[in-house]
Amino acid sequence: MASIYASVALIRRNGAIVFKPARKEAPIQGTQARKAAQRHWNGSLATGDILEKVVLVREFNGRLEIAERPRNGRKENPWVSFCRDIEATENEPHIQACIKELGIKSFSHLITPPDILVINGITYRREL
Repeated sequence: MASIYASVALIRRNGAIVFKPARKEAPIQGTQARKAAQRHWNGSLATGDILEKVVLVREFNGRLEIAERPRNGRKENPWVSFCRDIEATENEPHIQACIKELGIKSFSHLITPPDILVINGITYRREL
């Protein structure tokens, strides 16, 4: 199955960090997706905007693979890649925007424990 990537850019606008809506990246290889995302976000800046970081996200085996390319002034730093659980991104709205763009469902929100559970003849009841 081909990997689908989504990217988002963190932009400094009037002193505040903002981001535009995430977008899907067409390339299926990581290197091509990173280059396409960088080109797109560099070309989509409004007057006065400063590109702070480009973030590329994909889901792989139930986890998120995230690649970030921060800027240091006019210099672009190398891409940094890391993995993270889907549930661990709740406080990062730009990553959540990528998750939504990719249509990824959180596994913990889909699983509902039963009200009554019987294990080896012992009944356990969940308090409601």
